[in-house]
Amino acid sequence: MSDESISTREVTLRVAQGLHLTPIQQLVRKATEYPCQISLEFDGRTADVKSVFDLMLLAAPFGSVMTLQARGSKAEDAVNSLAQLFDGGFVITE
Repeated sequence: MSDESISTREVTLRVAQGLHLTPIQQLVRKATEYPCQISLEFDGRTADVKSVFDLMLLAAPFGSVMTLQARGSKAEDAVNSLAQLFDGGFVITE
């Protein structure tokens, strides 16, 4: 039996241009803060959220519903943090 933590959440892409470079950079930057493996699934394809290239290949348009999953240490924290980017439409408020 594994002690590996898994956290999953559905997220909706609320960026008019779809999943393009700006939100991808934000996702990768945030994902690399966590030691776990993080993936994003859309339309039968799965991308490593720590890979710009993988995320670009998803080609997810506005309104896409995707599955965000983290596996390993701090998985729940990672999913919650990344889901906040989706929930906020990738708008930085700092």
